[in-house]
Amino acid sequence: MIDASNAENWAYRPLTRTRKEDDSPYKRERQAEEEIQRLCKMRPRARRETLLAREPAGSPARLREETLVYALRECAVRGDDETAWGLAELLTERVSGHIARQLAKWRLPQEDADDVTHDLFALLFDALFSQEATGEFWEVRFWVCLDRRLWNLVEKRQASLDAQLSESSEQEASENGESSMLRIRDSGPGPEALAEYGEALTALAEHERLAVYLKYIEGLPEESDDPKRQTVAKIMGVTGRTVRNYLRRAEQKLREWNEK
Repeated sequence: MIDASNAENWAYRPLTRTRKEDDSPYKRERQAEEEIQRLCKMRPRARRETLLAREPAGSPARLREETLVYALRECAVRGDDETAWGLAELLTERVSGHIARQLAKWRLPQEDADDVTHDLFALLFDALFSQEATGEFWEVRFWVCLDRRLWNLVEKRQASLDAQLSESSEQEASENGESSMLRIRDSGPGPEALAEYGEALTALAEHERLAVYLKYIEGLPEESDDPKRQTVAKIMGVTGRTVRNYLRRAEQKLREWNEK
């Protein structure tokens, strides 16, 4: 049950969280500060309409994400769940495209990308509806918080894939004596090798195929501490760890192809 007087009358809530380095208080961006102050002075109906408006990007009427987080937390603590969940839905719409674009850069398999997205939204909602002081940072640097949590989830997912694929590759090497990758490498970089393994390589995704070609046909290292040295990671514009993920996935696919 909403307490009408409590839900309608907003008093500006300052930040309470401080920085660890110098114990100084966090500060909101000026635009977010001005938007929040303006919302506090509005009548309830006008404030709700302003908050839930689907304004296009670039519109001067579009509220900052930090402002929406402040409003969501205010609505939640005052018992206005309908508006709070409306704001959560609005924030979800705003971040979905950004999350998809970031995940595309890391080239996670679709199933893993879907899992990361699901986990990220769960973390996001927990933070938004939390009344802990730690939730205030979303009111200060929303996109920094989002990207930091997204990166952590991707790192955990890649580490898990690393472990699974490494275990699978080691088992394959133990059972069969050598891997498909080593057979490609030992065939040499000539046209015969490409012809022999051409059909098998079509089973790979483009980035996996390029990683295999650069490492096992061209003989380039995955990565190097020498900034002048050409590497697979440098050519592909990814980290050495990502290159190793590509190679392990390629190994698994080639092993499955060989078994057909």
